[in-house]
Amino acid sequence: MLPAVIVLVVLALFGLPLFTVLGAGSLLYARHDGLDPALLIIELNRLATSPNLTAIPLFSLAGVVLAAGGAPQRLIRLFNAVLGWLPGGLAVVAIGACAFFTSFSGASGVTILALGGLLYPVLRKVHYPQRFALGLLTTSGSLGLLFPPSLAILLYGIVAGVNIDELFLAGIVPGTVLMLLLGAYAGLTGRRYHVHHHPFAWHVALRAVRHALGDIL
Repeated sequence: MLPAVIVLVVLALFGLPLFTVLGAGSLLYARHDGLDPALLIIELNRLATSPNLTAIPLFSLAGVVLAAGGAPQRLIRLFNAVLGWLPGGLAVVAIGACAFFTSFSGASGVTILALGGLLYPVLRKVHYPQRFALGLLTTSGSLGLLFPPSLAILLYGIVAGVNIDELFLAGIVPGTVLMLLLGAYAGLTGRRYHVHHHPFAWHVALRAVRHALGDIL
């Protein structure tokens, strides 16, 4: 298969679209294993006719509606009221808000565009380093893909033929552990740079929950 690998590398170096490179690789490997190329067409048809694919445009619509409806601002206020008192302050708020938004919008890129522009200046204002702030926002957005309902998990379940409900359950524990580890690191970084965090206030938290209740539901 060395010639096939060389062909793939050459196609990538010539700047061909990624779907072309991956498609050529699939055809080459199928030919190497003696599979009829018609099987690939049958599998593509199975995936294209899956009823689960209807969730993809709904995820995109949900992301657009949330971003256009002011949900990022309300979610930031909510997580700031609930988590802002923890060590790390706004960094922990960013982790929770980005992960939550990504799990419902389906794409970490949407989260970075919708929340990153709001959180990055604030993180820099409270003296978090630039590299830490950028890395935190991109990482937190990706963590949300592990929590249901996740577009990435949905697509993987469709392609791999795995039970989607079981995949949703399987992503909760590792996603939670990664968020806790990232939150602990954010707390240590906040202490290192003497980042202040506000005390918890019940009336502020309840008001934030009331304002963001529609976005949560």
